[in-house]
Amino acid sequence: MHQLKLPTQSKNQPLHECVKEAVVEAIKEGLFKPGERICSTKELSRQLSVSVVTAHRAMQELVTHGVLDRKQGLGTFVVDQRDREKKKNRLSKIGLVFHRESMIGDYFHSQIMDGLRQAANLLNAELTMLHFDSEMMGSNDAFVFVNPTVSELSYFCSRIDKNTPGIVVAAKADSLKIPSIDVDNADMAHQAVEHLYQMGHRSIAYVGGTHRLSNNNDRYSGFVDACKKFGIEMNDRFLHEAAGARLDRQEKIGLSTVFASANRPTAVFAAGYYFALDVYETAITLGLEIPKDLSVVGVDDPPSAMYLSPTLTTLRQPLVEVGHAALSSLIEILRNNLAMRQSQVLRADLVIRQSSAPPNQE
Repeated sequence: MHQLKLPTQSKNQPLHECVKEAVVEAIKEGLFKPGERICSTKELSRQLSVSVVTAHRAMQELVTHGVLDRKQGLGTFVVDQRDREKKKNRLSKIGLVFHRESMIGDYFHSQIMDGLRQAANLLNAELTMLHFDSEMMGSNDAFVFVNPTVSELSYFCSRIDKNTPGIVVAAKADSLKIPSIDVDNADMAHQAVEHLYQMGHRSIAYVGGTHRLSNNNDRYSGFVDACKKFGIEMNDRFLHEAAGARLDRQEKIGLSTVFASANRPTAVFAAGYYFALDVYETAITLGLEIPKDLSVVGVDDPPSAMYLSPTLTTLRQPLVEVGHAALSSLIEILRNNLAMRQSQVLRADLVIRQSSAPPNQE
């Protein structure tokens, strides 16, 4: 049996750091060889005369840093650093999975894709777009799920190896315990309502997408919560949920009916860029002036938002950053045998332009 020695503890040095040094030194001296299983946490604590808690923390940090690899039911093994370096430098194959109704060419998805592409070029990764029933799943090292529904994600995950890393982008996956990188969608709605409230609006409509997508659901929930906070009365006639990424003909007719009524809203939170365009179209068709008759706050800030008449007040999401951070995190996990990290949430910025103003007092 290998006998480890605890190095002299320097001033202010945590004891678990000494344990880590002892294990690393044993590996350097050849007491534990690459691929070999090392002693248990209990045995380590006995040999070095430290608590099991201290030994466990040291082992866990060595696993996190890629020195050791813990295999469930088998024990803890020394990582072959040469294989680790080869793995770091080789091309990683990443499968991209979009939800079935995605408009991949729109601003939202293209910005996320740009962030993924930038990270892939930097980190030597190959991106492959996959269908949910693709036969190519097994050839990928990891997966990025872009804005999936919970049912789609659950179905896809049932078809891949449970040990294959994956990360969700621009959506939540709490129920499936898959890490995600998303924008705080509830906060976006809150920022929009607060901005309109501060301008004097007390009658605000909501136009958004299907609740099957978590970001739409969070935007709606954020809108409802913000209206309650600021004492804005909720009117069911002012809440419009589209079946798709923009309003269809019947949904536009329903919105026109509300805008043409005597008791119409003075402002709208359009929870998506295409929804903002639909609101503009409907208002113009009815002869309503934005923002004189109707203020509008949208979501997303493509270059065309600056060329609308009037220019659009909107929530600018850090979509490129979301895509880049997701792939960078996934590659780091994949190449360093790290445990999946906690989910991250970024914040959107309110960009105030001409489409929002105080309500018309005439």
